[in-house]
Amino acid sequence: MSVENHDASHDASASQSAGNGREVKFGRMLESLIEHGGYNRNRKRISGRLGISSAALSQYIHQQTWPSFAKLLAIADFFDVSLDYLVYGQPTGGSHIDYGPLYRYFDHALADVQARGRRQNAVVTRIARMLADRIDEVAAELTATPAAAREGLMQDDELLRLERYCRQCDLVSLNLEFNVIQTADGLAPGRFLSVVAANLENGARYRFVLPQDRPWDATVDAFRQLLADQIGGDRVRENCAFRLTNVPVLAGLLIYRLDTIRLEAEEPALHAQIHDYLSDDVWLGCVIRTNNESNSDMLMDPEYVRRARGVFERMWSSGLAV
Repeated sequence: MSVENHDASHDASASQSAGNGREVKFGRMLESLIEHGGYNRNRKRISGRLGISSAALSQYIHQQTWPSFAKLLAIADFFDVSLDYLVYGQPTGGSHIDYGPLYRYFDHALADVQARGRRQNAVVTRIARMLADRIDEVAAELTATPAAAREGLMQDDELLRLERYCRQCDLVSLNLEFNVIQTADGLAPGRFLSVVAANLENGARYRFVLPQDRPWDATVDAFRQLLADQIGGDRVRENCAFRLTNVPVLAGLLIYRLDTIRLEAEEPALHAQIHDYLSDDVWLGCVIRTNNESNSDMLMDPEYVRRARGVFERMWSSGLAV
């Protein structure tokens, strides 16, 4: 008699709660992990890795048969989640988030400003005197010049502030360089990674579509591990997913579903800057810049955001899980 059959004899239908009073959600969690991992159409990959039949996997999902402890460990290892999460649906892991990389960026910028502080202050004072009598005229000229006013453009620091209010992020990326960067010591956290980690821990959902014409395994594995180091692997597996597309990708695409109520209360100027570009009051999209000379991305108008969401969903539904 196999271990699985032996375990099944322990009245699987009645074992819906543990002795500690917690509800056993093994079947539901396994089905959710398969869905979020993109394995619905490729369950044979899971069965092959675990050394079980497709029928046994289906019985696990419906809690008609219970796996042995060794198989339970193998399933948790395959999906990179804890046993508590797999069996009870309760994430584990620390809540401490390392803001170190972001602080280092700010420290570097601050040191640079301080080094030029006296000269810059002198120049600013001189310009202020020169423009004092012409401020209304200069403001009118800037308002009439979209390029000067940066209308429709978002700089990196503005996007970084904006992403803190993100409830869902759908991203088509050519390189993931905002989140993972190459250093002399290997792959390291990028500028946005700490914000992504904080959002994931607060329940935000991230979906990344990547072009399949290049290798991604090392970068995606490093990205997941850097996030897991901050918030635990359960949250990452639950709310962060990657898929490859065979659709030609010419430029990056970023779509946010924003908490616009909190954004307007805490960052009114930033909310006013993007208000006219919001679709259905919460969705914002932009085309990621296609050259290395610019530090700004182009916002889409609401109609383009709606179209971009449809394109992303088609690429996601046909993509291959990483």
